[in-house]
Amino acid sequence: MIHNAAFREHGLDLVYLALPCPPESLTTTIATFGVVGGVGANVTVPHKEAVAKQCDRLTPEAELIGAVNTLVWDADGLLGDNTDAVGLADALAADVTLAADDRLLVLGTGGAARAAAVAAARLGCALTVVGRRAEPAAELAVLGERAGAGDPQAVDLADETAVARAVGAARIVMNATPLGLAGESLPPAFHALRPGQVAYDLLYPRAPVAPGAEPTPFLQDARDRGAQAFHGLGMLIGQAAAAYRRWTGRPAPVETMSAAALAALAHR
Repeated sequence: MIHNAAFREHGLDLVYLALPCPPESLTTTIATFGVVGGVGANVTVPHKEAVAKQCDRLTPEAELIGAVNTLVWDADGLLGDNTDAVGLADALAADVTLAADDRLLVLGTGGAARAAAVAAARLGCALTVVGRRAEPAAELAVLGERAGAGDPQAVDLADETAVARAVGAARIVMNATPLGLAGESLPPAFHALRPGQVAYDLLYPRAPVAPGAEPTPFLQDARDRGAQAFHGLGMLIGQAAAAYRRWTGRPAPVETMSAAALAALAHR
């Protein structure tokens, strides 16, 4: 709905469709879409890292993040890009007044977390990564440092004391995992934010929520305790706008795209 609204506004002869794709069908789906004249595509979990191997070339951003969320078919073959970091950095900058020494803590080590690490660097934030396994968390912290994030740290989720200390030291606490979509809670420290902190969940509402309510327990508890709370719809719009520019060569009609997203959620 987001992209189709933008195509209509610009009078483009394009349509955006959802294509269910099990992992074992990824290669066939991409090849078929290219053969039938597809202009571009978005790629979501669990394909963001695997699809990079299907591309003829990658943008520097996709190479840095190590994941692809946007595909473009052109005369030189299949280009893999990643617009998640750009979209998230734009959304964070719009939602939160940032200071140079603010620390962003991200829970997760997947494709969305990798984009968050790069976004932290783009915004001049320090970075802490919390993961279920120490090695991927450390690798993600290194990625953030390579992108320019300050004082990168990695924390093992099993170390509850270290997690609580890290969460308490962060200005922005971000969930980059699927936890919460079905009402799950995050580890206890993530539900103990205080005024002055920001809870940022990359999940966004899949259906209308009650007035004053938040779409995940993480955000609801943060708001109830006086922290700011933001869901991931802003990032969704931001990354979509960047993909739209990549496909069409035109500035994205962001207000139209946002209105389409909100209208779709309101009527589910």
